[in-house]
This record gives sequence, structure tokens and C-alpha cells, in this order.
Amino acid sequence: MATTRNRILVSFTGDEKIQVQTLADQVKLSISELLRRLVLGHRLPDANNFVSAQAIRDLLKVNADQARLGNLMKLLIDESDGALSPATLKQIGALLENIYQTQAELRASVKAIHHDMHPRAAR
Repeated sequence: MATTRNRILVSFTGDEKIQVQTLADQVKLSISELLRRLVLGHRLPDANNFVSAQAIRDLLKVNADQARLGNLMKLLIDESDGALSPATLKQIGALLENIYQTQAELRASVKAIHHDMHPRAAR
């Protein structure tokens, strides 16, 4: 299928090309899309949002790990058939509570980062 786009040849020095490529990498755009947006006066993505989004993904991974750990602890209790001492059960309960607290803190951090990225989004 034929394209309706037209090519424009632009020349850069070696240093200029490196600067353009660096900026394109920072905002996660191709050089063509970067130049198109700059020339047409369109907004460039905020490079800080990429860092924030990665932080959110990392926190969500930790949250998922915490959930798996909590589920394993519950499985341990379920499969112990009463073989665990009351002291051990108390320790496991305290660990579970700590996991729940950590998950709540992780969720709050994710919401705060998201709100910083999108201030008009509902909390």
C-alpha cells in the first residue's frame, strides 16, 4: 500500500545528530517523530514521566512479591495441620501483618507517584 507521507532530507553534523538522537532517546521517540513534533509545535513527552512510570512498575513488582510471600505463609499454616506451635503461629501472624502494612505503603507510594504524573487524576 502506498504511503501518503513525504520525505524531507535534513542534514546534521555528527555532533548535532548525537544531540538529536540523545533527545529522541530521552523522550522515547524516533528521530522522525521528534523532528515532526518539534517542527509542528506539538508537545514532547515529559522524560520525567518515563522515570516515574518505571518506578511505579518496580513498586508493583515488589507488591506482587509481597502478595506471593503472604500467600505462601497462609499455605504454610493451612498445610501444617496443627503441627505449628502457638509461638510460631504468632510469629507468622506478625509477619503477615507486616506484609499487609508494606503493601499498603507501596499502594500509597504508587498513588502518590501517579498523582505527581497526572495531577488532575482523581486520588
